[in-house]
Amino acid sequence: MTEDWTTWNPARGAVAVCVVAQGAGSDSHTPFLDGVAEGLVARGVSCLRFDFPYTRVGRRAPDRPPVLVSAWRETLDVAAKRAKGLPLVASGKSLGGRMASLLAAEEGQAFAARALVFFGYPLHAPGRFDAPRPEHLARVTVPMLFIEGTADALARFDLVQETVRSLGKVARLHTVEGGDHSFRVRGRKRPDEEIGRELGAVAADFIRDVVGSG
Repeated sequence: MTEDWTTWNPARGAVAVCVVAQGAGSDSHTPFLDGVAEGLVARGVSCLRFDFPYTRVGRRAPDRPPVLVSAWRETLDVAAKRAKGLPLVASGKSLGGRMASLLAAEEGQAFAARALVFFGYPLHAPGRFDAPRPEHLARVTVPMLFIEGTADALARFDLVQETVRSLGKVARLHTVEGGDHSFRVRGRKRPDEEIGRELGAVAADFIRDVVGSG
């Protein structure tokens, strides 16, 4: 039985399991992440979503990074049991993805996942362009996909491009032109679930490429 802080969406003929963490301001059952799960599953990638400890107990303020990273480690253990030998991929919305990258940087070659997918990596606090937070990414050894809006207040796009370039072949960038931190584009009204489904499919294609190549 799946732990009550996770949601398991299996794919028929799955090639991998993508673990998806919540963003800071909401749980793992937002319309956007519902869509992400649908997009992954439709392209043969099973999805395990999870909530961090602060959300499980009803708090609004995120836990400190060591607690969040520990939650990632715990959830990857849960996912490995579900995967039954399939490769794992770690992903998340904003904070959730960043915490996965901290664990990947800490564990190096021992990291349980084969790749990372960031749905809106929070490169800096709003307006704090002088204080980006990419340093640990250079220690990540697995392939990374950055899915980024060009109008994201937490990731000025030229800084995103610079970060991805600095990481070399291990990093790829998928751009949502005009997208904000939720990938919404001003003047173009689309349901969050539809946006998530589209970007989940982008993530699934990346995952299939990574697990298929090695």
